[in-house]
Amino acid sequence: MAFGNNRIRVLVAEDNRDLAAAICALITAEPDLQVYGTVDRTCDLLDAAARHVAQVLVLDLNLGGESSVPALLQLRQSHPAMAIVVYSGYDRRDLSTVLAQASHCEYVAKTGDPDELISAIRRAAQGAAGAGN
Repeated sequence: MAFGNNRIRVLVAEDNRDLAAAICALITAEPDLQVYGTVDRTCDLLDAAARHVAQVLVLDLNLGGESSVPALLQLRQSHPAMAIVVYSGYDRRDLSTVLAQASHCEYVAKTGDPDELISAIRRAAQGAAGAGN
């Protein structure tokens, strides 16, 4: 885990403003995590990923009424070092093909314990750091 100036930088992609605010508050409460930006539309996701230099993306798979899966697959190509945590209301079984195509994604159900999201962010960041060595 990273502390001080070496906090894990997180980009949050969630179109529900209340949920995005709750996710950001959850992340901000952790001493080793930092919200580095937020987006609520798929069309803004790739630009934000390039602009914010986040280590981890927390991604809702349906942003603004459209699938963010194509953007997820593009991010795997354009930002292979960025760790991705899919935070979704969809059942994991329904996403197995997408998660396999995107590779190295954590998955957390929105119906789960919020602490699992924090744990997944840390695991994803650690995995991305290990893959870069």
